Amino acid sequence: MADCLDDEQVLVDAERGDTIVSGTPGNRPSNATRACGIAWLARPHDGDGSGHVHDGLLIVRNTLSSTGFGSAVQDVATPGTQRAVMGAYLPTGSYTMKKAFEALRCR
Repeated sequence: MADCLDDEQVLVDAERGDTIVSGTPGNRPSNATRACGIAWLARPHDGDGSGHVHDGLLIVRNTLSSTGFGSAVQDVATPGTQRAVMGAYLPTGSYTMKKAFEALRCR
């Protein structure tokens, strides 16, 4: 079964950034904890639920922004201009191995 995080479960650091780590429970890094400032999102053990155990889907929910805020995903009118429009508000992601993430220790 898929899981989710609500806004209160995502921890924001001093620079107003956040880190969410997602993986199978058996591959959870020891520092992917609230105490280390990290939000953990377990990936279903059965993958996409259709028999593809190594596949998954991560969805970032966007809500409507305040009038005048010009960096929302809804303001991206032309494909490829996301970074220019959203700037620091553009979500980014990366893949890493458990051991490499654990080497980062706590924030």
